[in-house]
Amino acid sequence: MTLDKYLIKNRDNENGNYNNKSNTKDNQYGFKFKIEGLYFNTFRKPLSNSLILTYSIPSFTAIRGLISNALGLKRDDLTVQEWGIKIGVIPLNFKNKSRELAKILKLKGTGKKYSKNYNSSPMFREFLICPSYEIYIIGKNMKKMEIINKALLNPQRPLYFGGSDEFCDLEVSKIVEVEADYQKNFNCVMEGIYENCIVERIPYKLIKKDKAGKKWDSIFKTVSIPLGDIKLDNELKCFKFDNKYILAY
Repeated sequence: MTLDKYLIKNRDNENGNYNNKSNTKDNQYGFKFKIEGLYFNTFRKPLSNSLILTYSIPSFTAIRGLISNALGLKRDDLTVQEWGIKIGVIPLNFKNKSRELAKILKLKGTGKKYSKNYNSSPMFREFLICPSYEIYIIGKNMKKMEIINKALLNPQRPLYFGGSDEFCDLEVSKIVEVEADYQKNFNCVMEGIYENCIVERIPYKLIKKDKAGKKWDSIFKTVSIPLGDIKLDNELKCFKFDNKYILAY
């Protein structure tokens, strides 16, 4: 299903008009969804070759890919990225990490048909056991927020979390108005390097380098994943979401 068809299908009334509130006060709208891996999940580090290593959290590109999959968009469609939504992450369960020796099949093909390229080789694969997170989606455009919210509630395709065979369970909240605020205490993922955190450099955006979509590049963001509540010396601008303070990027 194309995005245009999806928009037509999800009109809010018989006249085909969206309930798009005016944004005269620079309002922000947002919702959260809790996502949980059902078994084992790997958010593969793209620069690891001899080992399959995993990030501790899903990257920003992986979260946008999850939304794109729910919308039924094509694999290389960057529509959700171009919408400019902000994403915040609170890690709930991510410390239970293990490793196994996996046999990886190395194939060559066009995407529709594959042939064995050379002998498969065993390598160590790192994975998280039943990871869970709260993902916060924030944006100024109410219409686009409604589209994403409805897609996650009623996805066009089965949703996976990491690998294509790693399924997940979602709990999606309603859209609310979000306020900007300042705060020192956080338990969410933060840009930069902070104490008592796991520091990782994760993919933030994808860049298509040619029209055919065969050459891609990534923009990375260095983030700190808190191992507990973090108290900073200086306040940071954030979003107040119910009784929680979220940093979103």
